[in-house]
Amino acid sequence: MQEHAARIRSYFDTCAGEYAREREREFSFATQKRLALEMLPARLGRILDVGCGPAVLAEALLERAEEFWGIDLSAQMIAHGEARIQSHALCSRCYLSVGNGEALTFADGAFDAVVSLGMLEYLPSYERALAEIFRVLRPGGVAVLAVPNRASAYHRAGRVTTRLRALAKRVLRRPPRASERFVTNRCVPARLDHELERAGLQKLDGRYCNFIFHPLHELHAGASMAINRRLTALGQPPLARWLGSQYVVKAGKPL
Repeated sequence: MQEHAARIRSYFDTCAGEYAREREREFSFATQKRLALEMLPARLGRILDVGCGPAVLAEALLERAEEFWGIDLSAQMIAHGEARIQSHALCSRCYLSVGNGEALTFADGAFDAVVSLGMLEYLPSYERALAEIFRVLRPGGVAVLAVPNRASAYHRAGRVTTRLRALAKRVLRRPPRASERFVTNRCVPARLDHELERAGLQKLDGRYCNFIFHPLHELHAGASMAINRRLTALGQPPLARWLGSQYVVKAGKPL
C-alpha cells in the first residue's frame, strides 16, 4: 500500500507543472467541473477537495463556500496550488495541505460538502476513502465524486490495447512508463453506488460524461473531441452509461 502511494506521489510530483498548466483547458475536466458545480449546493460553509491537485476548483468553490480546504498526496501539486491562489481576493479563506484521502486529519462532521474529481481511481480500493469522506461530512452534507467508468466502450476497448502494449514491452524488455507503474482502479458505476451505500452514503444523482471512443481518440483527437462536444450538448444522450468514459455521482450523508 505504501509503495503504491509512493509511486503515485512521485508520478504527480513529476507532472505537477504540466498538470497545473493544462488541466483547466481539458474539455473532460471542464465538463466534470460543470457537473460537480451543478450538483453542489449554491451556498456552503466549509468544503473539502480531496485530491485537489493545483487547486483548480478553488476559485469556483470560494464563490459559494465560506472556506475551501484542499488536500493532495503530492507536495508539488500543493505548491502549484498555493502559487495559483495567493493573489486571489479570497485567498485567506483557502487552506491547502499535503494529505492522504484514506486518512483525513479533520474532525468528524467538519465539512458541509466534499468533492473529489479524479482521485479515487488511484486507490487499490475505495473503501477507506469513502469511509473517511462519510466521517468528515456533517449530517445532511453531500459528496460529489468523479471516477473513470470502466464499463464504458472507451475503457473496455482500451483494456485490450493496454494488455497488448504491456505484453510487447515485456517481450522487448522495455520498462513501463511512470503512469504504468501503478493500477488505475476505474469504477463500475453500479458497484460504486453500492460501495457508497455500504459507507453510509445515499446516492442522490449520477451523470455520465466524456463521450470518447478508442482508438479514434488516440488516432484523431480533433474528430474525437468534435463527437464528444456534440454528445455532451445533449446532456445525457442515449446509452450514456455505456458511452460516457467518466461517471460523476452525488451522495448525501443522512440526517
